[in-house]
Amino acid sequence: MTDRPTAYATAPDLYEEHQELVRTMAQLPLRERLVRRAALADRETLDVPEADGKAVQSVLSAALKLAAHDQAHGTAAGPVAPQALGPGSPTADLRAYIRQEYGGWSSPAEQRPAVWLVTRAEDPGATPAEDEATGRAYAEARYREDEDPDEPAVLRWDADGELVDETLDPSYPYTGWTVRQEQVIRAADLPTTK
Repeated sequence: MTDRPTAYATAPDLYEEHQELVRTMAQLPLRERLVRRAALADRETLDVPEADGKAVQSVLSAALKLAAHDQAHGTAAGPVAPQALGPGSPTADLRAYIRQEYGGWSSPAEQRPAVWLVTRAEDPGATPAEDEATGRAYAEARYREDEDPDEPAVLRWDADGELVDETLDPSYPYTGWTVRQEQVIRAADLPTTK
């Protein structure tokens, strides 16, 4: 038996995954269907010899459908580009693409790209920052700009990412500025109608 590829370390049992796909296929976003079906084809054929044309065709068809979707929508998650795949691609390349995309799709939210957002009280929207330190420096600078220069603020950040001014009323020393990390929404996370 072939070793289970790392991308499938947390994947459900083949039978369970097949049943789940049959049961929920119509409700799933298109890309999720393509990724999971390609991974299922890959996993089902791990122990099948490369000479088995039917198994190779199953992986080829699933990988090319996924790659075509990713190329059209810019949704690839890894270093193997969907444009690099075609009908003549080696099976190993097709499998590598499926595994990278499944790994990207199934990764926990905390492993997805994130952005730091700076917000001010009830103001709509947020300002993105490349990291927490930059976001905090921006919020502090903006707060200081808005305050009386004759009464300098004594600022600190609390555990919830809220900017506190020690010179304000101790019962409510909050400035309204916050910095928090949010996961980036990827195209693959969005529901689709087809």
